[in-house]
Formats: sequence, C-alpha cells, structure tokens
Amino acid sequence: MCRVKEKIDEKKLRSWKLLDDFRQRLAKARATMPPPPNQRPGGPKPLLLEEDYFSLMLFGLFNPVPESMRGLCSASRLKRVEQDVCGRQVSLGSFSEAQGVFDPELLRQVFLDLSGEIHTSWGDARLAHLADKLKLVDGTLLPALPRMHWALWLNDDNRAAKLHLRFSVLRQAPSDALVTTGNSCERKALRQFVNKGETIVGDRHYGLEYGFLDELRGQGVSFVLRIRNKPRMEIVEELPLTDADRTAGVTWQGMVKLGDKWQGEAIRVVKVEVDGKELLLATDLEIEAELIALIYRYRWQIELFFKWLKSILGCRHLMAESPEGVAIEIYSALIAALMLQLLTGKRPGKRAMELIGFYLMGHADLDEVIALLGLGKSAK
Repeated sequence: MCRVKEKIDEKKLRSWKLLDDFRQRLAKARATMPPPPNQRPGGPKPLLLEEDYFSLMLFGLFNPVPESMRGLCSASRLKRVEQDVCGRQVSLGSFSEAQGVFDPELLRQVFLDLSGEIHTSWGDARLAHLADKLKLVDGTLLPALPRMHWALWLNDDNRAAKLHLRFSVLRQAPSDALVTTGNSCERKALRQFVNKGETIVGDRHYGLEYGFLDELRGQGVSFVLRIRNKPRMEIVEELPLTDADRTAGVTWQGMVKLGDKWQGEAIRVVKVEVDGKELLLATDLEIEAELIALIYRYRWQIELFFKWLKSILGCRHLMAESPEGVAIEIYSALIAALMLQLLTGKRPGKRAMELIGFYLMGHADLDEVIALLGLGKSAK
C-alpha cells in the first residue's frame, strides 16, 4: 500500500527566535571573513542568500517535522517560513546547488564562537586545572549514498563520511570538528586541528603509531592515548603505585621505550584493569596514575555525545551529497547542539527535547517549558 505523506502544517513550525539568534551570530562571523562569490560587488544577483540557506538547514534541525531535503524545500513554500527563515521559496535544485557555493568555514566559525560560550563545570575537581586543555578526540561514521563517490569507506556499496571531533570534556561541549571520508586516518585528521598546550585523550587508533607520540611531544601537545596490549617495549624504570592508584584499577606503571625504533626519551605507560580487561595508556602527564585512569574513563563522554547527536538530535543520515554540503550539515548540527545547551544549561535528553519540540510546534509556551525543564526564572 502506498504511504501518503502528511502535509506540513505551518502551525507546527515555530523556531523563529532561535533563528534570529543564529542570524546575528552568522552576521558577526561573516564580518571577519570575505563575502561569498554570489554576494561580491559586480557579481550576479543571488537566488538564494547564504544566510537564508544556512537558516533553512538549521531550521530543519530545530524542528521535528521536516526530515529530508525535500521536506525543507516543501516547508519553504509556507508563507511564514519564506518570510522569516529563507526569504524565498527554495527549489530542490537551488538547495542542492547552494552546497557547492557557500563556504562551510563560516559555520565552523559560528560553531567555535558558540563553543567558547559554554562554561559548564563537570568532572573531578582535581582536574579543574585542565578545564580548557583536556580534549577527547574520536571519529564517528555517517552513512552516505553509494553515488557519493568521494565518501570512500569499505567499497562502492558502503560509503560514509566521518566526523572527527575534539570534545572539551570538563566543559561538556565540542570544541572543534573536521569532516573527511570514511576511510581517513584518525592520526592524519588530528594533525590538522590539534593545538599546542592541549591534552588529548584517544583510543588505540591514535596510539598505533609510536612515532606519533613523540611527534605530539615535539609540538607541545600532551596526551593520554591507549596503545596495543602487547607492545614491544623496553622497561627503563618501574614507578611505584599508591593505594589510591590500585583502588582505581591501576596495576602497573613505568617509563618505557616503545617499539624497535624509538628515538626519543622514555615515555610513561600506565596499565589499568577494567572489568577484567587490561588497558595500556601512554602519557606524558606528570599526575597521579589514578587520575590518568580517570581521564581515560572520561573518553566515553565523546561516545555519548555522538549517540546524542544521532539519536536525540536526529543526525542519522545525510541530506547533502557533496563534501562541502556534508560539512555544512554537520556544522549546523553542532551549532544546534550548542544553542540547545546554552538554552537549557545542559545537553537536553530525550524528554527535554520532546518539551522543546512541543514549544517549537506551538503546543507549549516558553514559561511552561522553562518550568518543566526546571530552569527557573533565571533561564528567561
């Protein structure tokens, strides 16, 4: 039986205030960058403005009704959406063409500015001095269509893009992102957006190449990276453990030289046992072994963020097909995540997102949502 699609109701689409905030942030970021090709003096008159295209993309993330590019273009035919979101009715051709014209770097700047406004304090107080430095790093796959030939992954029938993320765990907010093909190397991606003075935390994909550890030290980047369980290593010095270390699951630590071609100074390795599983953590931090174990346990926070991004915010599939379009879509999703976090004071869970959805659809007013979210009068 053919499924009849529900007609989009204009009354369900209410996110105008959030979009106004986004447009102001977009204009602020645009002032620091050169104008896009179709808005330069003497250029052709644009059919779809950059801010209108970006606003329509964000509009789809904030509202639970449109679920596809066709849905967004259909929504643009509604009078208020046309007036307050995208400025004109948007065809599928214009929407598709725009992803190759507009620069995702503008959205990245908006995302970075928003990230700097998140001041959540999370985690063990003993790590507070690392609040702005401790970054979880990881990547997650975003399934792509077989015709997206640039999105290399397993084979022609299994395409994917990959989101590489730096996540400020003690502020509970993403701090930078990079979009690549699905088969890209995590270490290669990290080289493009790691900063001097940071402490990165990553799984075995980042610790497979021992020379990379020495490379990070040379760049002034600290790390807590998992390495393979049975490495070739020369023990230079065994380090003592405290009772607190043992309680945290640490079974051994020492200074070692890794592999057969290690050229640098000896590096610290901390052995941790978790649920009967042994983990080897390489680090250059000079803090208690129990805190090294705790920092690595925090790595799961980035996995939880990926799950939230896909399951709660709804970023399970890609609407765009070009590398630039996918980057625009991903940065839009990260902007939506941070704007929601600023609105509610934390990353909204499923129930909170439902309440926000009711508000955006006009079934609840702002006072009710504030009360039910427990934000109090100060949230207004």
